[in-house]
Amino acid sequence: ARMAASPADVVPDVEVGPARDGKRVLSKVASYRFTTGDNDTQAIEAHLFDLDGVWSRPSPILAEWRAGRAATSRVLEPVKEACMNLFASVRIYFRYLVTAEAWILCLVSVASTLFFTMFEVKGRRLAVNVSWAFISFAIIFPLTNSLNETFRRRERALECIADVKAYLLSYYQAHRDWDWGENGRGKLPRNHVANVRLVLASCVADMRDVLTAPPTTRQIHYHTEWGRKERERVENMSHDMIFRISTYFDRMSLAVEELKYAGQPGNEASRMRQYVTLSMRAWENLKHIKKYRTPIATRAFARVYIFLHPWFWGPYYAYLVDGMVVDGTGNDASFGAVVGTTVYACALSVLTSLAMMGLFNVRYRMEDPFFDAVVEQTGKKNDTRQHLGVDLIHVAQEFAELLRSVAMEVVDADQNKCGGGPARRAYPLPESSWIAHLELKPGVEIVRIQSQV
Repeated sequence: ARMAASPADVVPDVEVGPARDGKRVLSKVASYRFTTGDNDTQAIEAHLFDLDGVWSRPSPILAEWRAGRAATSRVLEPVKEACMNLFASVRIYFRYLVTAEAWILCLVSVASTLFFTMFEVKGRRLAVNVSWAFISFAIIFPLTNSLNETFRRRERALECIADVKAYLLSYYQAHRDWDWGENGRGKLPRNHVANVRLVLASCVADMRDVLTAPPTTRQIHYHTEWGRKERERVENMSHDMIFRISTYFDRMSLAVEELKYAGQPGNEASRMRQYVTLSMRAWENLKHIKKYRTPIATRAFARVYIFLHPWFWGPYYAYLVDGMVVDGTGNDASFGAVVGTTVYACALSVLTSLAMMGLFNVRYRMEDPFFDAVVEQTGKKNDTRQHLGVDLIHVAQEFAELLRSVAMEVVDADQNKCGGGPARRAYPLPESSWIAHLELKPGVEIVRIQSQV
């Protein structure tokens, strides 16, 4: 009999686990877990036709979020959140700007302002109200345009990674689950699925290493001896990995032929080959995004102009000082006023330069949208470089999710020597379907993979 279930009858997929060190943690439980019935089997049968009960169950994430919000003061919460956002923004600001180039630029800006403020020719400063139109067209506009382009490149890379994950997982699931005739998989050789899994995992690992390799398309890699040697060394290793990836795709193609030798229908084999083709195309796009960047000349022009502009716009800051220290009667201001206005002019020059350098640094870091896996593999959660990579693609995490899915196997699918295939509860066909009752768990050890997901 069909039984209706209220939202309270359904236990969420993710529920709050026991506290550890005074902190609330979330733990994963089985996908089908209900409170009604003496066991999971009875509960599933009771809710088999009750989609409303599944859909209306409360979100455990929202429940956890609301529980945390309930412990805070509603009156002071907006003020606290505003302060925390401001603190986080200032921290990010300094993380992107505290670089050697930024410090040099600050010194150049202060030096140019002091020079034009103090240097006089026949009793007059070199103070002119210089137009900022050239800065807008020569520096700001190209920087913002190229920054938009780098974000578009990142979004395209995300789409390609999603394609690689989806098509390779579908390809592996076809090898693991697809059957034909009366258990046609029984003709496959021993450990067929394990071989396919190893080939796929090796391919994904090499993809990760190529995408997270140090960038070798900076200006120093073409115009300095040290850079050229590093570029040659890294590119040689990358070329070897790219060649290995092509051989893995060859093996994937031959694995489909092995299924056909065992009697798999041609239409199903064609679909699996399509998965391989689409994966190869997505990988080629990822490889091109890694290798080819926005024009190197625009990066060089922007860096040079940023460092040169304080000297050409120094008369403007001297003009500001003149306007503030000389009153309407022509009398000079006091020494304190002169010092104060000079400090203000220096600070304004530094902030203007840092604003340009900040845009340049954001664009510079986004040139290579793939975040390297070093920090993720070491597990140093508070490492500075991990914060700097928050806008980049965490390749290791994305591909670790794929390998975790590839490692999953149906618990009782052990009827064939090739691996995978129909579970004992699904074949021979039972009177009532047991699809909702099937359990999956990793068929191999994935401790390191799991730690990066």
